[in-house]
Amino acid sequence: MSTLTPIEHTAIGALAGVLEVSVMQPTVTVKNALQEGRALPRTPLAFYRGYLVNAGSIAPITAVQFGANRFYELALKKLTGKDSNQAGQIAVAIAAGSTSSLISTPAELIMIQQGRNQRALLAEAQSYVAKNGITALYRGFGPTFIREGLYTGGYLGVTPVLLEFLKGSSALEGYPSSTPLMIAGITGGLLAVTSTQPFDTIKTRMQANVVPKETPEYRNSITTMQHVMKQGGGLKALWSGIAPRALRIVGATFILNGTRTFIVDKVEASRTSK
Repeated sequence: MSTLTPIEHTAIGALAGVLEVSVMQPTVTVKNALQEGRALPRTPLAFYRGYLVNAGSIAPITAVQFGANRFYELALKKLTGKDSNQAGQIAVAIAAGSTSSLISTPAELIMIQQGRNQRALLAEAQSYVAKNGITALYRGFGPTFIREGLYTGGYLGVTPVLLEFLKGSSALEGYPSSTPLMIAGITGGLLAVTSTQPFDTIKTRMQANVVPKETPEYRNSITTMQHVMKQGGGLKALWSGIAPRALRIVGATFILNGTRTFIVDKVEASRTSK
């Protein structure tokens, strides 16, 4: 287990989050447009609309996920007296992800509203709070809480656990050294996207339609789910936008884990050599 502290993992998470958004932002724009039923942007620059708020929100989100993951690892080790087993690693990652929903819920809401209203970030945040109140920033918190837990459980739990298993497996002997990482990353990413997509769709619809009196069908998670299914022809509607989101999450799985592994290994090697 890493010797780095939760604070150090928090800093690594912030850097990894900015790198991930810089590469994958266009897939977020496409996913939101498909889920909301609006046209795709027409210019390359428009695909990066909301980049600053997304980068500014993802950095603290991944920072919390990395830091909380390390904090819960240490807490579990103190409680049990030993390092986490595979189930424990996944459970810790899920808990870390759910914790990060405290930040991701309001950040994503403002990003979605900015995309719809074409306002500057600060102007959109001020306008939204003035009209709806500060507590309305947590509209969609329930599905976001579940989504973030499952998502982080996939990329910070399942992927590393599967990677370690595959590295020790004789079944991959003779294959390129990168094969275990490729299999673990794709598997963890796809597991994360398929398990979280319905919650992401519900969250996105709720945050795109923020006035319950005007759109009562989006009053809460249950009514939103019912409306999406009725409007889109059943359960399949809950997986709307899965293709760009799958691309984004699989890419994020590689970027986030790769950044964490690279920096942690470098720091650990530096400390060992002293």
